[in-house]
Amino acid sequence: MEARQKHNRRLRKKLYLGEFAVNLFEINVTLSTSAETDLDAFIDSFVDQLEKLGLTYFGYSDADGIQGHVLSQKRYESPSESQKQELSEWCGTYPGIKSYDLGELVDINQA
Repeated sequence: MEARQKHNRRLRKKLYLGEFAVNLFEINVTLSTSAETDLDAFIDSFVDQLEKLGLTYFGYSDADGIQGHVLSQKRYESPSESQKQELSEWCGTYPGIKSYDLGELVDINQA
């Protein structure tokens, strides 16, 4: 029989468990052109939008677009559904985007 471990608040915080769990979501963006100047302009605009929303990104880019994860700039916080929705709306209106996909919020320790 497996015993379930209970962690005190300090340990839950250190392990990012329970109320301290941090979520993120995956983002994939494909640009309509593969010109380097278009990619640079998109990344500049993308980073500006993330900063406005209080989010940050880690991942990679290539000539076709970007692929990575988005999370909150603040420690022990997760992106909200409204932040995710605002980013999705921004992607939908950005003229150089051919397609984009924002994944579900998942625990950063499970991603």
